[in-house]
Amino acid sequence: MTFLNTFDIGNIIAGLSFIAVVIGGIVSLYQYSKSIKLKRADYIYDLIEKIRTDKEISPIIYKIEYGERWYDANFHGGKIESQVDKTLSYFAYICYLKKQKIISDKEFEFFKYQVNRILTNDCVIDYFYNLYHFANKFNTPISFKHLFDYGKNNKMFNDDFYDSSSYINNPKYHKYLNF
Repeated sequence: MTFLNTFDIGNIIAGLSFIAVVIGGIVSLYQYSKSIKLKRADYIYDLIEKIRTDKEISPIIYKIEYGERWYDANFHGGKIESQVDKTLSYFAYICYLKKQKIISDKEFEFFKYQVNRILTNDCVIDYFYNLYHFANKFNTPISFKHLFDYGKNNKMFNDDFYDSSSYINNPKYHKYLNF
């Protein structure tokens, strides 16, 4: 086998064209990767910003943060119920995004403090207690399922929570729904 050491202009142009295409592909891939990261950052920012600025979610976050009592016999059908439900739905959505790996564990860190505060709030626990047992009675998934599942998987509910008669002896729980 012999190799010819001849170069013609056509081969040189073809070689340079190939190198240019490879470099262009690498640059395009880099730009695409950077664009995806920026879109993800914008999406996370939008999720965070809604928590801070939404006129229904923000006040509920503060009630939870400062331990203000809001869950009682007058809650269901009351003014605050839709605000609380919107807030819990929003955080259930965030937990869904995490579970589906749409947001990474690192991105979830932006929300973890608030999710943990929500799930350790006495009123939320009592509300979830009622929703959990009401859903079980009718053999249907609990409202805010992904938020609830996050709490369950991270052992944020004690054993009494799962006993539908705990409200009788444990003042932490009440029976405001028919279960």
